[in-house]
Amino acid sequence: MKNLFILLFAGLLLQSCALNSRTTIGPRKAFELGDGTHGSFKARVYNDSEVPVEICSAGLDQAEKKLLTLNPGQQKTIRFGADTKAIFKNNSDKEAVVKLKVTGDTGLSMGGPNY
Repeated sequence: MKNLFILLFAGLLLQSCALNSRTTIGPRKAFELGDGTHGSFKARVYNDSEVPVEICSAGLDQAEKKLLTLNPGQQKTIRFGADTKAIFKNNSDKEAVVKLKVTGDTGLSMGGPNY
């Protein structure tokens, strides 16, 4: 019984260490997660909009690399290494919305460059 309690407590603790976000990305804009120095993280991304969202990554002093395009209604889990930022691009003329659940290092910077 004691072991079961410890397992349940550990599960609740790990669940509470997740970052949940509903992020709006303007037309022809991008949202960046994890710029700078940090640990690795995993992001479950759901495209909750009517337009595709391009997901890229870039490490420190590395060129941006396209990982995939997430179409409307699609969901994907992506792992990002330490010191690697996730970039979510909306290349359309309409607003995009992504739902994120991030685990691992959740002390990440968030922002968005204009491009």
